[in-house]
This record gives sequence, C-alpha cells and structure tokens, in this order.
Amino acid sequence: MTSSSSTTAVRVMSLATAGYAAYCLVKPEHLRQALGSDDPMWDTVARVFGVRDLAISAVGVLGSPTAARASLAIRTAIDFGDAALLGLTVDGQASTRAVAAAGGWGLLNLGVLLRSR
Repeated sequence: MTSSSSTTAVRVMSLATAGYAAYCLVKPEHLRQALGSDDPMWDTVARVFGVRDLAISAVGVLGSPTAARASLAIRTAIDFGDAALLGLTVDGQASTRAVAAAGGWGLLNLGVLLRSR
C-alpha cells in the first residue's frame, strides 16, 4: 500500500502528463517544430501522443492509488519506448532533443514510481 504523499506525487505526475497531452492536442505542430521537420506526419504523431497520454493520465488522476501507480508504471515504459523509437527515427540534434525529452520524462516518472513503493 502506498502512503498518501506517495499517491499525491503519482497524481501530480499524472496531471503534468495530462497538461502535456492537452498541449499536444491544442498545438500539435510543436513536435514537428522541435524536430526541425516540415513533415506534417509529426503533427499526427503529437495528436496520437495527446490522446494516449490523456487516457493514461485519467487513470492516474481519477483511479485508486493502485490504479494510479499502475498508470505511472505504464507511462514510464511508454516514455522509455518513445525515447528509443524517436532516437532510432530522428536524425542529428533533433534525435538528441527527442531522446532527452522522452527519456527525461521517463526518468522523472521512474523516480516517482520508485518513491511510491
């Protein structure tokens, strides 16, 4: 069972993820611009991230403490997966930025997840 402060930290991370998800849906071109690409496919990828992250965040914010922690574990795995896939897909400095952003979120989530044990 997790403590109240640990559950709060898990829910705060879920809220932060929800904020990013909303940003992906409102301004999907941010990803394309960050990657330095003209390919509108990245806008679609950002929208996919937004929908996916809103669903995961809803469980993290509204679910039981156990469900919230499971949501954060899933989110952590997804962030590390995003870092790996973007690292293999994008070239140059854009790859470094994408891996750092997704991997950074993954590490932050992992830290909170481990603290919530």
